[in-house]
Amino acid sequence: MQKMLKTTSPFLLCGLALLTVGLLPNFTCRRNDAERIVPATAPLSVEALKHHLHSDALRRVRTLAAHARLSIEGGDVAAEASANLLWVRDSVLWMNVKKYGMEISRILVTADSFFVLNRIDKTAQVGTRQALLRQYHLPEELPLLPYLLLAEAWLPQEAALQANIKDSLHCLRGTAVGAVMDYYIEEGRFRLRRSTFLQPERGQWLSQHFARFRKLPRVGVFFPYFRRLELFSPESGYVRIDIDFTQIDINVDKPFRFDIPDYYQRISP
Repeated sequence: MQKMLKTTSPFLLCGLALLTVGLLPNFTCRRNDAERIVPATAPLSVEALKHHLHSDALRRVRTLAAHARLSIEGGDVAAEASANLLWVRDSVLWMNVKKYGMEISRILVTADSFFVLNRIDKTAQVGTRQALLRQYHLPEELPLLPYLLLAEAWLPQEAALQANIKDSLHCLRGTAVGAVMDYYIEEGRFRLRRSTFLQPERGQWLSQHFARFRKLPRVGVFFPYFRRLELFSPESGYVRIDIDFTQIDINVDKPFRFDIPDYYQRISP
């Protein structure tokens, strides 16, 4: 378990998902969520693409409660599960992962720490966000959870930006803090369809593909109910995670519990 957390992914949320789903029986799952996208023809300016990427409506998402189906493939792991999650902006992410209706793991991520309960092994794993960021050489200002959960674009103020057309989509590239960030935006509706985060010196990258857009209740913004995360690091190799949201509630206060039983063995990452 400790080895898995250290090597699976350079991104905390993906690492935790891999940690929990990795407990499941093997299986193979493949999806085809391709949607017709209008190709880009005329290049747009950097400012125009930044405007389309930064949605004021998305900023009004204060909490997100969701149910999702998960699947993962990579190395010798092929598994599926279901998950319930609750995210509160600038506060916490709570998630439990189930297989055949039985909870196998519960996760809590706060501003400075994370906790993982392994219901099978009866262990509790505790670590700090800062330690993981240092371990994977990630910038501390990276808003990791909004970047992954809400499909928000992260463009640091000091980023050097370029705009062009690539793979029939508008592409906005930013380089800063030792990383290269690419955002691919469709023509017409200007939805974010793909993003990549590359650390050349570390040989690590994360790619996200977004599909099945639906309008979120209460805020009226279109949101990708399906996303595919593809990751690579020299330690773990290639991993793919599919997240298929089946139900989402926005800005609804919901309770959650996270207690570590006294008899659970505490382990460090």
